[in-house]
Amino acid sequence: MRTGVPSFDVRTACALLAVVVCAAGAARAAIYEVGPGQPLAAIGDVPWASLAPGDEVRIHWRAQPYREKWVIGRAGTAAAPIVVRGIEGPGGERPIISGDGATTPDPLDFTNDQRGVIKIGTSNVPPNTLPAYIEIAGLDVRSAHPSYSFTDDQGVVRTYTNNAAAIYVERAQHLVIRDCVLSDSGNGLFIGAFDGDTRDIEVEGNRIFGNGNVGSAFEHNTYTAAIGIVYEANRFGPLRAGAGGNN
Repeated sequence: MRTGVPSFDVRTACALLAVVVCAAGAARAAIYEVGPGQPLAAIGDVPWASLAPGDEVRIHWRAQPYREKWVIGRAGTAAAPIVVRGIEGPGGERPIISGDGATTPDPLDFTNDQRGVIKIGTSNVPPNTLPAYIEIAGLDVRSAHPSYSFTDDQGVVRTYTNNAAAIYVERAQHLVIRDCVLSDSGNGLFIGAFDGDTRDIEVEGNRIFGNGNVGSAFEHNTYTAAIGIVYEANRFGPLRAGAGGNN
């Protein structure tokens, strides 16, 4: 061995390489801050079509609702999920995402946009993939109801369907919906099985109330089907007055 050249065994070299790789992976994750005084003023300024594993979207509370709707069509990983998180106001208020008068930001393009305010799965932009390892937390999502209208991704003003949902999951895996308020919609939460694609869903600590349609028994506070779905510590309230659905 030449003098002055340090020696490393194979395990040390591999450990150092692992540290470098992990650090590089962590550096690629981005945090998108949305709201008053933040780098991004609107939810539509988030690059939804290119979110990567480990990215986090933080939507800060403001006095007025965000009137925007969008699709999540990207996948995280078990070690680096994609997180969409509401940041509370001074009194613990969750940021409100309202479907009433909502617009769809460019360049998003997706089907069934009349079915929800936040949609997960099945899109043209981003390219269609199976969303996985997604967490949505701390948002107040409301007003996906046929009494409200929105502007779709083609710029056309449309109304929601009777079975529209505050959060509409067409297909997803390893999805967590936590600490949200879901109200004033046809369905508060709708999750479709999609021929078995949808699986491993956790619905935890949410408040869900005031959904359904007057005179109809077909829409509910939650209406969900998946392989492996867990409800835990959610608080359910009455449906919309005159609605015939259930929790």
